[in-house]
Amino acid sequence: MTTTRRHHAREILLLLTAGIAYWLTIYPRARREIRQWTRRARQIPDPVLRTHAIDKLSRERLNPEAAAFFAILAPRRQRAQLVRLMVAYQVAYDYLDAINEEPATAALNNGLHLHRALSDAVGVLPATGDYYRHSPHSDDGGYLLALVGACRSALRHMPSARAIAPVLIQAAERCGEAQSRNHAALVEGRPQLIRWTARLGVRNYHWWELAAGGISCLALHALFAAAAGNSTLADASRIDAAYFPSVCAISALLDSLIDLANDATTANHNFTAHYAASAEAATRFAAITAEARTLLATLRIARRHDLILTGIASFYLSAPQAKTEFARTITSHTLQCLGPMATPMLSVCRVMRRQLLG
Repeated sequence: MTTTRRHHAREILLLLTAGIAYWLTIYPRARREIRQWTRRARQIPDPVLRTHAIDKLSRERLNPEAAAFFAILAPRRQRAQLVRLMVAYQVAYDYLDAINEEPATAALNNGLHLHRALSDAVGVLPATGDYYRHSPHSDDGGYLLALVGACRSALRHMPSARAIAPVLIQAAERCGEAQSRNHAALVEGRPQLIRWTARLGVRNYHWWELAAGGISCLALHALFAAAAGNSTLADASRIDAAYFPSVCAISALLDSLIDLANDATTANHNFTAHYAASAEAATRFAAITAEARTLLATLRIARRHDLILTGIASFYLSAPQAKTEFARTITSHTLQCLGPMATPMLSVCRVMRRQLLG
């Protein structure tokens, strides 16, 4: 067997073993956690907040289910607790996204206060709790605090959580501020968002690519998995640097590519719309994907990190919107950069879409 064939065989074996672990143990736990939070969401007193919470859990349940896939990076003995953490954090993230994206609630001050919950969820100091200070709706019956508490409780069981806390908190603050500023662009304009991306000091990225990377919480899920193992602060810093901006950016950019036509009919900020042409977007998507794979290759269990990147990208590229005239070249360039695992993963994702989304 040639070296290339052996490599492909190992990659297929990894896909199979990770898939079996996910569908047989991780996915059922994630579904149980989602059902628990759905029951809790139905008890929210304020009808507006209740509707947002339930809608996110029903229409976007794939988000916490996908977040739980990061558990394949962690030791088996920690996966049950890790799934609780990942699902709770993703549910909180999605809920905050919903209640902060409307014009009436998109003011920067409101967004920053709401998104303190993301930092509190991974923090070592007592949770502030005053998240709704500037929000027109606040009676959630303790829902957001319960999500924050669930995250903090699960993190206490992670052997390296204390050691990597500074990186976790920094990543959460970055994500929360990016989300707040991205939503605030609707009512306060984009200059404040552009200035924020400039302060990051990252070269060779357009401002909207950094904004896209900023709003993603993928780095946090990778860090949660690191907390479940024997990781140092230096390990966590390398993971965060590998995921942000590259992995986080390509994930959010692909999401915006799929939403491009729909967002054009709304006031939603679409990152892909900033490219002058499809060819420019294709070049940038490919470059960011290549950088992401290069950086992930430097991490421990690099092949599993690469599998997650390929899975995320393949899921977006399996959508019908990835075949539009504008998206076709972008899809082709991105798939070429993902390597040989993209082809079988794309087929798997198409089947998943038919079964899960109809």
